[in-house]
Amino acid sequence: MKTTFLTLLLLVISFASYTQTIILIKNVNVWDGTSNSLSTNLSVLIEDNLIKKVAKNISEPNGAMVLDGGGKTLIPGLSDAHVHLSATMSGSEARNDAHWMYTAIKTAKAAENFLMLGFTTVRDLGGPVFGVKRAVDEGLVPGPRIYPSGAYISQTSGHGDFRSANEPSVLLSGGQMHASDALGWSFVVDGVPEVLKAARENLRHGATQLKVMAGGGIASDFDPIHSVQFTAEELEAAVQAATDWDTYVAVHIYESKGAIRALNAGVKCLDHGHLINEETVKLIKEKDAWLVPQAFWTETPASFWVPGKDTIPKALYKKIKPVLEGTDTVFKLAKKYDINVGFGSDAYGALGYEAYALTEFTTRTSWYSPLEILKQATSENARLFNLSGKINPYREGKLGVIEAGAYADLLIYEGNPLEDIEVVAHPEKNLKLIMKDGKVYKNEL
Repeated sequence: MKTTFLTLLLLVISFASYTQTIILIKNVNVWDGTSNSLSTNLSVLIEDNLIKKVAKNISEPNGAMVLDGGGKTLIPGLSDAHVHLSATMSGSEARNDAHWMYTAIKTAKAAENFLMLGFTTVRDLGGPVFGVKRAVDEGLVPGPRIYPSGAYISQTSGHGDFRSANEPSVLLSGGQMHASDALGWSFVVDGVPEVLKAARENLRHGATQLKVMAGGGIASDFDPIHSVQFTAEELEAAVQAATDWDTYVAVHIYESKGAIRALNAGVKCLDHGHLINEETVKLIKEKDAWLVPQAFWTETPASFWVPGKDTIPKALYKKIKPVLEGTDTVFKLAKKYDINVGFGSDAYGALGYEAYALTEFTTRTSWYSPLEILKQATSENARLFNLSGKINPYREGKLGVIEAGAYADLLIYEGNPLEDIEVVAHPEKNLKLIMKDGKVYKNEL
């Protein structure tokens, strides 16, 4: 009987933490997402899903849930600007073997995993994620806010053309739509009219930005890393479609020639960019565009690239090697010219791989301070997400900051991540509170 009573009591407390509309967090040291240091011994008042007040000694409102931070560190929720929530299995299995509902359930679980690592917002750069985004927003499943791109937009033979070697072109054969297109993984298109159709189809489904493959990739079989994909006119068509909806285009790209073509076409964000040169970085600066590179790849085991394997096949390693070797150069150039740099991990794979996103924090310390990295993963990413303009689905409050009127996306850590980024890298030990949209998802205070 005693055990049953305690269980019921815990359930009531847990339910209250999800339904409480007024929450007061007191006795915390606050980093607001933009400052260079902590503000000590503050309180934060939350009403519904927004921060109402940040100050010392806030009076406890009647009926409020009060959380004592115990002098721990409160920061804004983290964000990741490059994820693929639906990529939880091999591309072949996802497109050809897995039922769409199975894919959706695994996608929802990946979203929950990201949230429980401290990521309260992500930008999904390709894959069928619209349904999971809706379910998260409606509170049906736990997960971060999602900025979806929808299907990759790829040229024939491009980084989003996932056909097998013997699978014919729909365009040339007059065959049926590929599974990649039908299931929302990618649109393989050529020419301005087809690019416009693909762009508009993604926007119709709710894309907040478009993802275009502008150069060769690692995980695709038929396009070398150095290849330049899509003509200037095709890229301009995608940009025009996005601009007409008050949003922007992000491109997958590694090398300079394709990056320069994309920037001159009006693209606002380059994702990866490990092989770009100084001329390209200067152009990013000139156009006030963004770069979202990855650092943690340099420290991942072979099993990250080829699940279940302890060595990388020679053909694949030939693609990976120059990318890894270019990492130091691109980060140094980005730092030298002080360009807009987003925090995006591109951590995807089997469920559990989401934790690799935390390694991005520690590996970036070769070029940036913990404070700079945390800004990239909070207030700086928020600036990037805001490029989605009038179709930004999260405009009720600010993201990435702790101030009155901001979304109540908050984390409390044991330790000071501004001094030691390892604090963020070990949430199982250090992350004591996760709040997103004013709801508590973890409370170990």
